[in-house]
Amino acid sequence: MSQNTGHGTGPSTSQDADSATTAEVSEVLAGAAASHAADLATNFKNAFRYHPAGVALITASTPEGPVGLTASSVASVAVDPAALVFSVTRTTGSAGLILAADSFLVHLLDAEHAPIAQQFAVSGGERFTEAQGWATLATGEPHLASARSALRARTLRQIPVGDSMLVVAEVLEIHTGPEDPAASVPMAYRDRAFTRLGERL
Repeated sequence: MSQNTGHGTGPSTSQDADSATTAEVSEVLAGAAASHAADLATNFKNAFRYHPAGVALITASTPEGPVGLTASSVASVAVDPAALVFSVTRTTGSAGLILAADSFLVHLLDAEHAPIAQQFAVSGGERFTEAQGWATLATGEPHLASARSALRARTLRQIPVGDSMLVVAEVLEIHTGPEDPAASVPMAYRDRAFTRLGERL
């Protein structure tokens, strides 16, 4: 009697079909997850792109000289102890030097400082020029004397979050500017541009 060579191939073919179906489903689910993640990232960026944020300039004295960067992530955290928070998207260059500094100065900027904020927001910008009006505190930090407020702080914690570093800092002292803060014209960062605020609702 001849042997039916096809007898053993039935179950194998069924298993192959099941495996192919499982792979296709997994591929569809993976694609859907990737699409959702991409949509979430885009919507998240857009949500904060159009949400105005205050503008600050953070400076420090380092072994490589004075450094500074423009930040729109500064926020108050507590009053006792006085603390603030900000984030940087990398830990090299000026940001890395500020993260390593014993203390730094967080300047809260107004609309008049938009040109300076722009210079410190781009690579190769003019920084710490005489025309910008810099001075040096007794503790060594570069100080923009015309800023409404400059908060000298030291790092309490550095917390990595995704591609960013979150910095929690204790405020040690505050230097106020020469002008009446109530008369200042505040500046915000919105839609990738510095904007002037002023109308009270």
